[in-house]
Amino acid sequence: MAIAKGTKFIVLFLLAFSALCFILSFVIWYLTSFFWHFIILGLIVIASSFLIWSFRNPERSVSIDINKILAPADGRIMEVEEKEGIIYCLIRMSPFDVHMTRSPIKGKVTKTAFKKGAHWPAYFPNYAKKNQRNKIEIIDEVGNINAVVTQISGIFARRTVAYVKGGDIIRQGEIIGTIRFGSLTSLEIKSDKKFKFKIGISDVVRAGKTVLAECD
Repeated sequence: MAIAKGTKFIVLFLLAFSALCFILSFVIWYLTSFFWHFIILGLIVIASSFLIWSFRNPERSVSIDINKILAPADGRIMEVEEKEGIIYCLIRMSPFDVHMTRSPIKGKVTKTAFKKGAHWPAYFPNYAKKNQRNKIEIIDEVGNINAVVTQISGIFARRTVAYVKGGDIIRQGEIIGTIRFGSLTSLEIKSDKKFKFKIGISDVVRAGKTVLAECD
């Protein structure tokens, strides 16, 4: 199973910690005949397995189309907004979603910006908009499209990580970052093209797979 970039040390630590707990449990059982601690061991193994699984990075085939905007994250659509020349949507990720962030368009990264903030739960999006965030700005000069992908932390998701930097050239659907343990991802598209949403509130989307909007 492929894992998110930068999480190898965490995964190795969790595996080592689970193995140590396993060994200690059998030592305690052997010396004292006390076996109830195996329940605690089971909970530790389950928790560690879930954390490792949350770092997964499955392969995805992406259909590239300059007239389509792809979802930047897995999750459920919480907000959509359309106005002249701008479309905006907000995606809430659950702990069970893949936590990789993908580029909705092809182009050049013009800027990444990290901003400190609060850690409100993602289930309160109005408050969560004040949370710590990582903003990734991308421009497709040929298609005349500007995209701003914002990774927003939550009560458990304390790390928003960008894998790209200003000047990088990226493909549509390429992985550009990750949010550990899920939270919110917003997308704002500015373009002279008239993009229309193909999704609505409460729809479930998949990063690099779901078409959020399409040019008329």
